[in-house]
This record gives sequence, C-alpha cells and structure tokens, in this order.
Amino acid sequence: GSLWAMGYNRDGELGDGTYNNTNRPEQIVASNVTTIASGVWHSLFLKTNGSLWTTGGNTSGQLGDGTYSSTNRPEQIVSSNVTAIAAGGYHNLFLKSDGSLWGMGDNSLGQLGDRTYNSTNRPEQIVASNVTAIAAGIAHSLFIKSDGSLWAMGQNMWGQLVLLC
Repeated sequence: GSLWAMGYNRDGELGDGTYNNTNRPEQIVASNVTTIASGVWHSLFLKTNGSLWTTGGNTSGQLGDGTYSSTNRPEQIVSSNVTAIAAGGYHNLFLKSDGSLWGMGDNSLGQLGDRTYNSTNRPEQIVASNVTAIAAGIAHSLFIKSDGSLWAMGQNMWGQLVLLC
C-alpha cells in the first residue's frame, strides 16, 4: 500500500514536497494506498479508508481544494466513502459508496457532465446514484450505471463519445 513516484514534477504532481524532477522512485505515502490516477499535471490517490487525496497542478481547480493554486504535497479532499477515481487531463471524477458520481476541474468542453461549461474547484455531484464504474480521458468522461447503460460527456472531436453496438 505504499505510494512511490518519479519523473517530471513541474507543478508538484509527484507530491514529494518539491518541484524537482527525479529519475529515481521516491516514497510519497508509506501505507494504505489502494488506487492511483494521474492527469496532465496532477495526481490523485485513494486510501483504504475511502479518503481521496490530490497533489500537483491546479489551474482548472482539478485538485478540488477550493483554490486554483498548485501544491507539492498531497491534500485530503474527501475524508471517506470514495470507491473509485479517474483522472482526466485537467479534471477528475470519483465514485462514492452510495453510487453517486462527483467531479471537479476543467469543464470547458462539458466533460464533467453537469449540463454547464463552468469549471469548478470543489467536488460537485454529477449523478445522485446508480453509477458503478467511471473513466476519464483528456477532455471527456464516461460512466456506467447499474442498469448496464454507458454514458459519455465532453469533447467529441474524434468521435470518442460515439458508440457503435
């Protein structure tokens, strides 16, 4: 359950307390990490207690901490009940244990699916219940509901939202 990171660190996306690049793995969190995801300049992870943590670039509010300032140390955004995470280019999605879908960050192409094009720097609920799986691309998002239906939102320049069955 330990988390290690290496590579480019311009915006603190490694979460090691610096903005220095590194070519060697560095331990970021000692234990209890279950899931990781990374966007263009940011990272997020989920811990065994269901808490959601973010670090790195925040120009679109993708860290969900209420600011647009980057951070080089992990910050807890949600304290419990998060079961899945997905990082897009400059936005994030997470799923809670009640089946609700939440998002934060860039929404300039509708990738949060909240029926606006307004970005948000705090988590906002997108769907109230029955979501079972999530995925995020650079500027689009997908989710599956408990009835098996697949939903898509965001940029469709290359047909990424079109499904042929």
